[in-house]
Amino acid sequence: MIREEYIFFDVDAASKEELLDFISEKALEFGITDSKEGLKDAFLKREEEYTTGLQDGFAIPHAKTEYAKETAVFFVKCKNQLDWGTLDDTKVNYAFALIVPKEAAGNEHLMMISQLATNLLEDEFRDEVKSATDKSVLKEYILKNMKENN
Repeated sequence: MIREEYIFFDVDAASKEELLDFISEKALEFGITDSKEGLKDAFLKREEEYTTGLQDGFAIPHAKTEYAKETAVFFVKCKNQLDWGTLDDTKVNYAFALIVPKEAAGNEHLMMISQLATNLLEDEFRDEVKSATDKSVLKEYILKNMKENN
């Protein structure tokens, strides 16, 4: 689901679209998708329905699409604050991107989104994620917290 190589620090994106393009490009490199454009379009279509921006600088963009070959979670910490459309009108610096195959078991992606959103309500979780500098430690922290809230 989330691997060290799916964690990116200091990504230089100027907009939500650029960040989703970066995520889609990485998904192509890792073999999670065969279509960078198809995956990016799936993210953008989801954003059109309702923003995935939460609060305190976080967003959870997600795509359940035929362009996904496996389930993956990416974490991206951006250099810049991005206009996203959030619940508290703040800009986004941190994104958990969920990529889920269209044929994946029913509500798997909804459960993952719910777990992340629940964790992001906790100050301690947000603070740990924001201050993380070690990909291995962050990966273990995220996995531990998602399991505890399962």
